[in-house]
Amino acid sequence: MKKSTAILMLIVVTIIWGGGFIGIKMALDGGMTAGTLNMARGFIFTAIVFGAFHQHILNMSREELVNGILVGTFNALGFITQAVGALYTTPSNSSFLTTTNVVMVPFMAWAIFKVRPKLRNLVAVVVCMAGMGVLTGAFETEFILNIGDLYTVVGALFFGLSIVFLAKQPEGGHFSTGAFMMGITLFMAGAVYTVFFEDISLSAIPWAKVIWPVLYLAVGSNFVAQSMQIVAQRYLSASTACLILMLEGVFGSVFSVLFGYEPFTANLLLGGGLIVCSLILSEVQVVKKKETGQVVKR
Repeated sequence: MKKSTAILMLIVVTIIWGGGFIGIKMALDGGMTAGTLNMARGFIFTAIVFGAFHQHILNMSREELVNGILVGTFNALGFITQAVGALYTTPSNSSFLTTTNVVMVPFMAWAIFKVRPKLRNLVAVVVCMAGMGVLTGAFETEFILNIGDLYTVVGALFFGLSIVFLAKQPEGGHFSTGAFMMGITLFMAGAVYTVFFEDISLSAIPWAKVIWPVLYLAVGSNFVAQSMQIVAQRYLSASTACLILMLEGVFGSVFSVLFGYEPFTANLLLGGGLIVCSLILSEVQVVKKKETGQVVKR
């Protein structure tokens, strides 16, 4: 697969995930909790993947299993801690702090896999964070850290680790094994959190009201988008993938405007523009002509 195709696939992923913000809000407003929502979407996601690709899943290698456990566990913990943090902090703080994984990923990849980030990647990270600060309005409001913010930063750390390990998938493995492990770990994390930290009965949830947003999240955000993410990240570095995935926040804001949850603002236009510029900057090849006349890219 060409790198440009992989980048396009991840952009489609961010569009689907952007719509997922609306699905999450509808499900929570409809009577679900963070634990039950993650448990339900994880269960449906796992069932679809296993039903379609059980032959590959039942024959996954030890390397695929280990990598899947790592990626899935970090991904699930990210969802849970992010949801808990959102209970105690403002939406602007939550959105801005979640995006700090774009700063963490290049250094995580450097520390774990000795993949040294390029200067343009680090500059792109700064531009991207500035864009998210403008987009969420974090630079215009009082920014005070509290326990919710701490949970959100921990969630960003978990998301960053999942991106790093997803960039180092075993060679020759089938994407369905990674998708299955992401689904089963999300289901288990949601179930554990529901049992030990939430006081709610599954029978009390108005399923007729929340089934459609749950299906969008499970089928769209999880099965379709995360499967595409697993395939695309085989051909991209963790740093590049993380920057592209930041577009999730931009599309989330766009869908929020379209569905009437917030007005269109100059911050949306400027912040989104900065994030897009950071993605372009991260992929710009510096061209230099040697004395011999040979042109090289850096």
